[in-house]
Amino acid sequence: MKLLVIHGSMRRGNTFALAQEIVRRLAARPGIDVTEIAVADLDLPLCRSCHACFAQGEEFCPHYGVMREVETALLACDAVILSGVTYMWSLNAAMKNLLDHLSWLFHRPALFGKRAMVIATSKGAGEKAVAKYLKTVLGQWGAGGALVLTQNEKEQKLLSADKQAAKLDAMAERFYKLIQSNRALPPSLKNIAVHNAFRAMAQSDYADSERDIRYWRESGYGGKAYPLKISWPRRAFGACVNRASAGAARLAGRIYTKRQGE
Repeated sequence: MKLLVIHGSMRRGNTFALAQEIVRRLAARPGIDVTEIAVADLDLPLCRSCHACFAQGEEFCPHYGVMREVETALLACDAVILSGVTYMWSLNAAMKNLLDHLSWLFHRPALFGKRAMVIATSKGAGEKAVAKYLKTVLGQWGAGGALVLTQNEKEQKLLSADKQAAKLDAMAERFYKLIQSNRALPPSLKNIAVHNAFRAMAQSDYADSERDIRYWRESGYGGKAYPLKISWPRRAFGACVNRASAGAARLAGRIYTKRQGE
């Protein structure tokens, strides 16, 4: 099984060290092939917000020479770990910049069935908000749910070395079992709602991204409330969101067309 680890830390501090503890434990398990990518090594320019990835395709990004490695590894892996540092109660800029370059995955989610984990740390507070954001991103990419490992430096100092090791052992074991299983964690209602909103917009008569239109048609996801197995209430919820979003897209398209003709 291919495991991709994306390190968001620029200085390989606490977050990097925590992620390495999990990686070390997983790499020792049979059948796990680990690939690590560090944002600090990418020399990735800031996202230009040029929208080329949306309109034409991710390979038209002006920084695709840097992003190609990340995207190839992300699409090829069976499981992914995202780690992020907490700066000013939010995700650090370098990791956020990488995620901005992958915004096309919100329009064309491609991680369905992949297992996921997020790791976030802080000196004193905010790591849970960072972890929640990373989990949401993975969900919108199609990975559904994700295991969460957070570490607050002040709280961590209160744990003995044995208790800290036991905590990491348990998390690594839990993620390993998830990787080895034939199921991914279920998506949240928010994931299902956003999935169906994009599904409706891409199939609207007023959709303006040929790449999005082609993706939803060729992937086979265009007719599904969600590509993975979910409960019937969640499927019904997704179908309702899709119908509402389709209606909103038609209305917005008609208003736009009318205004263009005036």
